[in-house]
Amino acid sequence: QLGFQVVTFLLVLRAFWVVSRIGRSAVRRGLERSKLDVSSLAKEFFIKTTGRLIMLVGIIIAVAQLGVEVAPLLAGLGIAGFVIGFALQDTLSNFASGLMILVYRPFDVGDAVEAGGVTGKVDQMNLVSTMILTFDNQLLIVPNKQVWSGIIRNITNQDTRRVDMTFGIGYSDDIPKAEKLLTEIVSSHEKVLKDPEPVIRLHTLGESSVDFIVRPWSKTSDYWDVYWDVTRAVK
Repeated sequence: QLGFQVVTFLLVLRAFWVVSRIGRSAVRRGLERSKLDVSSLAKEFFIKTTGRLIMLVGIIIAVAQLGVEVAPLLAGLGIAGFVIGFALQDTLSNFASGLMILVYRPFDVGDAVEAGGVTGKVDQMNLVSTMILTFDNQLLIVPNKQVWSGIIRNITNQDTRRVDMTFGIGYSDDIPKAEKLLTEIVSSHEKVLKDPEPVIRLHTLGESSVDFIVRPWSKTSDYWDVYWDVTRAVK
């Protein structure tokens, strides 16, 4: 009888493992076909949660096949969950922050962000932490509480960005000539957008220089190309 119960236990687990994979695939297809604007982070959360819930139900049913009373087991798990939750308040805080991030969607996978005191590209996320890949290819795991409780700067959220630069000339230099030169350099760059129009103005009178602000606009992906090219051309 024990052997039969063990075999039944394993078969039930195997069956629910298959069902969980089918459920995950169904949720994935449903989200892909849905017209709802759901972030990649939220999609992965729903897919993984579906599989885990199905497996949890499967484990409970499988344990029942061994002759274990499920009701006292669930009650015991509830009490244990309360004790563990009280002991892991910081983890629950991270969990709540993760839910808020999924709901309000301040960023998605692949976005470049400044959050939780770090800067980089969002690699992946779970309900406890966010994994950020720095621009020099280091993986940082940041608690969601730290991300949500501070300022989140999404660098690549918009399609266009303004490139802010400052160039100084001497007090004895020709101001109209310098302004004309800066305008020609910015206007001739192929990655500088015509709309919004670039701003080039004499801005401040420093101790040893007269400073121009140069503010062209570009696509977000071209930001650094414009910054470096214009700086080199001005020199």
